[in-house]
Amino acid sequence: MAASSNHKNNSHARSKSLPSIENPVITQLDEHLRRFRASEDASTSSSFGGKLSRLQDLHDCVNKVLLLPLVQQALAQENNEKWVDELLDGSLQILDLCNAAKDSLLQTAECMHELQSILRRRGYGEIGLSNEVKKYLASRKVVKRAIHKGLEGYAKQMHLRHH
Repeated sequence: MAASSNHKNNSHARSKSLPSIENPVITQLDEHLRRFRASEDASTSSSFGGKLSRLQDLHDCVNKVLLLPLVQQALAQENNEKWVDELLDGSLQILDLCNAAKDSLLQTAECMHELQSILRRRGYGEIGLSNEVKKYLASRKVVKRAIHKGLEGYAKQMHLRHH
């Protein structure tokens, strides 16, 4: 599956039982993995959306790789059961991470709608408004921390699996 012999020496993530394929989708997958790993260090809120986008791109690319005929043939062989199990576990982890991110973002949206409602009514007074703003900001902070922790944990697991 490796694109070059140099890349083969540096990566321990590839299964030796899978056929070596020179394919643009494989190159694209390697690039998405590189970008995702590089995003670990970025912690600004503007990079948060980028991390989710890179995670989605990685997931989409993995799906494309799984549809390649040679990969399908390799997966159909019984002696690749361990590799298939690892692949399924990784997919479930990505799905869990995406669901956690979705739930967290929905929670933030709910807090934002509540805050907007209070601003429209203007019946809370300054102290009530201040409390609602604090609740909203606290929920954003918790959500951001939870998603960042999830992305970080997933990236570490990926790193450990591939080295």
